[in-house]
This record gives sequence, structure tokens and C-alpha cells, in this order.
Amino acid sequence: MVAVMTLALAGAARGAEIIDGVAAIVNSNVITYSEVRQFVQPVVQQLRRSYSGQELLDQVRKAQMDALNTLIERALIIQEFNTKGYKIPDTVIDEQINDIITDDYGGNRATFVKTLEAENLTLSQYRDQVRDRVIIQAMRGHKTQQAVIVSPYKIEKYYKDNIDQYKAGDQIKLRMIFIKKGRTEEATSQNSEATTNAMAAATNNAEPAVTTGTNVASGGETPETNSVSPPASTVTVAEASATTTNMAAAETNVTAVAEHPRPPVDVQRELAEEILAKLDAGESFESMARVYSEAKEAKEGGDWGWIGKDVLRKELNEIAFSLKPRQHSRVIETAEGYYILEVDDVKPAHTIPLAEVRDDIEKTLLQQQRAKMQEDWVKDLRAKAYIRLF
Repeated sequence: MVAVMTLALAGAARGAEIIDGVAAIVNSNVITYSEVRQFVQPVVQQLRRSYSGQELLDQVRKAQMDALNTLIERALIIQEFNTKGYKIPDTVIDEQINDIITDDYGGNRATFVKTLEAENLTLSQYRDQVRDRVIIQAMRGHKTQQAVIVSPYKIEKYYKDNIDQYKAGDQIKLRMIFIKKGRTEEATSQNSEATTNAMAAATNNAEPAVTTGTNVASGGETPETNSVSPPASTVTVAEASATTTNMAAAETNVTAVAEHPRPPVDVQRELAEEILAKLDAGESFESMARVYSEAKEAKEGGDWGWIGKDVLRKELNEIAFSLKPRQHSRVIETAEGYYILEVDDVKPAHTIPLAEVRDDIEKTLLQQQRAKMQEDWVKDLRAKAYIRLF
């Protein structure tokens, strides 16, 4: 019978049209193939993204059997609720539905109703589904509300049996400053300034001596002179030669500036070096990180807390674990930016003491005990029920 049910459900997973029928009977309740298909559909969609071929069919069959078992357990729990004479007030169901409309539909009841219509569900049917979920949650909680005590012996035994979970490798308490790589400040303005200066020098050096106050007539005749004119100035052959030489040199300088411009300035690197200089001078790493770092930990002073060797990338990890307490690194350049690291403290490889993990172990054991209680309770319900698979 189980084989027949599995084949029918597998055929549905492949898209074949299957006539609905009875998958299981649980006391007086009937579970249909369509209920199983509807319950397992979200899981099947996930499986289709991860598997194919025969492996997909095997996974789908397993998911279908898990779904059928879950539906059987749900039916048994609801029957137990009704047998005990428990009641769920309608106001509780109304509150649950209103919360669903608010959280999932933005408070739009019309959209909620349209969604139900698209799924061929009436509001009454949906209320029944919500009621069943509330009942199952309440019954499971009721069965695990009894006091559960975890003895110190069990905590110590769990700690010893799982001691490898509590072994820690070398750790450091790290702080980090990160400067993201950005624009480089091109030296265009500097080059332009150098060119301008060279041209100015050429102009100044090439300016000839000007003859003032004298008009030289052709033929060597003595010109008429103005009584207020200064003595005539003359340009010697040596001065003219020097002027020509200076202009040639200036032109050479201008050409050199144009052909060999200064390299671009990495302003982010310069900032990182300035920060490092301040750290070397005794500035607080924490305060510098708050001001300059571009990492998300900046507001905590660059604090990364305690980390192991599996956290940082290789080029940072090697440097970080070579530092001593209260020591900072040099500027570390990577593809994305510049880092400066500081180690506040160091912990060598060790085993975490029981006192530090006792509360966590107790919570784990409580969860395990409650899960075991629920499992035993459902097994007991199964043992007393009439269950038939088709």
C-alpha cells in the first residue's frame, strides 16, 4: 500500500494527472493524496533546484513520506485535543488571522481575500487551517511545560563527551583601520605650474634692453634729442648672445615638463601614512579608527573582538598574528585599500573552561529533553491509534 501511494505521489511530482484518493486513515480521519501533495509542494520546489533525474525522484519520494507522517502526527494531536475537551476561543483565531494580514499583506484585507480565492480556499477553510496550527502549537507547548531539570552531572558529561567543540586555536583581540582606495590627485596642476614658471623665466631672460629717448637716423646723422630724455642705452653682442642662450634653455625646460610629467599622487596612501605617523607618535588607535577608518567597525574604534586564524585574508592574517599586544602594523596595501592593524591582546591555543560554556550546554540539553518528550508523546499517540496507509 505504501508503494502504491509513493508511486502515485511520484507521478504527481512529474506532472502526471492523478485522481485524488485516500492516502491514509487515522482513526476516523482521512488524509488524501491532494493534502499530501499540497503539504509537500514547497519542499519539492526546493528539491528541483538541487537535484535531477533519479536522484530527484528519490528525494521527492522521501519528502512525500515525511509529509505523510507529519500529517498523521498532526491528525493525532488534533484528535487528542478534541478528546480532552480543550477549546480555542474564536478571538484567538481572529487575532492570528489579523496578524497574518498585517504582516504578510500590509494590512490589506482585500489582497488577502484575493489570495485565498487564487488558492481555491474559502475564509472558513482558512480559519480551520489556522485553528489546527494553533492547536498543534498549544498541545506541543503543553507537553513540554512540565519542569525539566538538567543535573550538573549531565552538563559535565556533555562537556567531556564534546570537548573538541570547546577547543580554541590561537586568538587575537584585533583593531583595524581601513582606508579605501579612491581617486589619485593628478599632478596636472603642478605640471602646469612648472610650465608657467619655465615660460616666465624664458620671457624674463629674453627681454632685450630697450633704447629710450634716442631716434637713430639712417646714414649715421645725429638725431634730434629731447632735453628730458635719459642717455641712450645699447645692447651689446654678448648680451644678445646670452639672451638667446637663456631662451633656448627655457624652451628645453618646458619641453622636459611636457614630456615627463610628475606621477599622480595617491591621496589615500598619503592619508594612511599620516595616520601611521600619528600612531607612531603615540596617538590612540581607537580614536584614530573612529575618525578615519572606512570599515563598519569604525564606530567601535575598529574593534573586531577576539578572532582566530580563519577569519582574515592571508596577507592580513600573517601580519596580524605576528604582532604583540599593543603593537600596530605598518600600512598594508591590498587591491581595495590600505589597512593598519593593532593587537590589543593575545590568547594562545586553549580549551574553553566549563564555567564559560555551562549555560549554553544547559540550554542545549533542555532543548534535547523537550524534543525527546514530544517524540515519546507522539509515539504513544501512534501506539494507541488505528492508522492505515493506502
